[in-house]
Amino acid sequence: MGDHTVGNLPYGASKGALDRITPAAARELAHLGVSANVIDPGPVETGWMDGETRAACVGRTPLGRLGTPADTADLLEFPCSARGGWIDGQSPHSDGGFSA
Repeated sequence: MGDHTVGNLPYGASKGALDRITPAAARELAHLGVSANVIDPGPVETGWMDGETRAACVGRTPLGRLGTPADTADLLEFPCSARGGWIDGQSPHSDGGFSA
């Protein structure tokens, strides 16, 4: 299984852009009290995978399962809360160890 952007350049370009836009937005919007973060999820079961892709992703994930939309929402919840006020300009991975 190769890089997930191979064969899908528009997707890869948008992911790459977020890597640069997020820290820039964090600096440019800070004076307004706005933080800028982006969640970088791994393979999440939302119905887009065929059986072969699903099996390959599960096989590469140390936790032995795909992510769920709730997994991503759980990570998103903290930086949006008052307790996450120090988190800014970040792009945390939420992938069950897929990228490890």
